[in-house]
Amino acid sequence: MIRHRLFNKGEYVHALISNSRYSNIVFPVRVLIYDVKFDETMPKYKVRIVKFYDDINFLKRYFFGMKFDKNFDGGTTQFGFNRTSIKNKKELQKYLDANAETYMITVDSVMCTKTFNQIQELYLNIQDFLIEKEIRELYEKSSRRSYSKGKYYYESKGVFEAHLKKFLGDRVPTDPEYFNKLLFRPMGPEYDNLKG
Repeated sequence: MIRHRLFNKGEYVHALISNSRYSNIVFPVRVLIYDVKFDETMPKYKVRIVKFYDDINFLKRYFFGMKFDKNFDGGTTQFGFNRTSIKNKKELQKYLDANAETYMITVDSVMCTKTFNQIQELYLNIQDFLIEKEIRELYEKSSRRSYSKGKYYYESKGVFEAHLKKFLGDRVPTDPEYFNKLLFRPMGPEYDNLKG
């Protein structure tokens, strides 16, 4: 059963897009819906991007060259632009608008909202999750026994936590269990008891 708002062909909505290869990079955009594929679990929209919210330098680093699903039945759209020929977002948008049929992509309906504030909230929640995941991975990598002679080695969770507190400053959450939850490392038996 679908529990999020659905939109119709011809509507302008806000969306978060990413591709399967770099799913940890999410782009907030405004789109125009060209077609809808209804599904009981996850409807999809075929859309055209009408506005980017990231700056052109971020887009050149991470968006240019990416491939996205083009149609409901397959096919890909690659944004394979020359980074030196497009100087700003206005030029990029002008090019996309002039080649609208070429640069269609699909997006899951759950990643679409009506207002900018709604997409901003969803985007911030996803970014927080991705950043916290990377902090946990950094702790895992820098505290491995086999890395004990490494440049960034942390001998204890307490030292890593102290440095992280200093880095976060007044952004440290008030939850006293925050660092335990963030840096939690399951032991062998706990992995065995995980439900698949």
